[in-house]
Amino acid sequence: MKRFTITIIMLSIAIAEPMSFKLSGSYYGRRGNLDYQYLNGSFSLSKYGHVQLGGLSLPDTEFLFAADRAKSTYDDEPYEDDGGAILLVDLFANQKFSPFIFAEWEFDSLYALDSRINFGAGGKYRFGPYFSVSYAALYEQEKYIDDATATILYRHSIRPKYKRNFESLGLFVDWQIFYKPKFDDSNQYLLNNILILSFQTFHEALTLDISYQYEFNSRYELEQVVKSYAYAYDDTLVAHDYDGWYYSLEEYQDAHGTDPDFVYTLDSDLDIIKADKFYKPEDYTVSIGLSFSF
Repeated sequence: MKRFTITIIMLSIAIAEPMSFKLSGSYYGRRGNLDYQYLNGSFSLSKYGHVQLGGLSLPDTEFLFAADRAKSTYDDEPYEDDGGAILLVDLFANQKFSPFIFAEWEFDSLYALDSRINFGAGGKYRFGPYFSVSYAALYEQEKYIDDATATILYRHSIRPKYKRNFESLGLFVDWQIFYKPKFDDSNQYLLNNILILSFQTFHEALTLDISYQYEFNSRYELEQVVKSYAYAYDDTLVAHDYDGWYYSLEEYQDAHGTDPDFVYTLDSDLDIIKADKFYKPEDYTVSIGLSFSF
């Protein structure tokens, strides 16, 4: 991540041209019967048109660096923690066909994703002024919280996109869908559907943004991944003179004559802790906030 940050700073300095900056954020807090605090923020640095990258001149080019972070606590304990950053250079961005390269990093505690880093290259084809389809090949390093090391893999990335400014309505629409199957197994894939509606306000630099995001991770559909464990009560053990709570694997085997038919782990006393929650493959997010551009 340090190398990624250093690269961003060096590229920003190398471009050394006026760029557009966009900043947004929101906060929600409640105390009393519910103690919950939530804070998120994002920013983007972009340049469209002629870009001078050091001694290299790039006409009709899009340069973008964007980052976001969201964090929350529940009863003063960490709850949500997710974020990411992307660096994109799109050559001849407004032409019929444009090649691009990018680097991306993300993490999400609620998905048990410790880190996912992508490096990709591909091309975009425009169908008229509003719709385009892009393809990229990705090199990826992916690590989940319980993994000892990161997994190296390769993905396809297919992205249809609809982008249009309705000036008479003061509305800007940005809708894109990312489908990312693995090279060697199309049943293992990521799906991300993002819709952003930006409404012009009383000031041209201030917009009201409504966003909807749907995420799907086939990892949690193809296999059960435990999110949390809890001690369970088994009243059938009472008939065998065992306590229904905090029973050991040996006691369960003695009462039932077999191993448990559910997902479990053992604590330090070898008592059974039963899986009570599993990660779900789908996530939905809706947010409303204000963005300031200059």
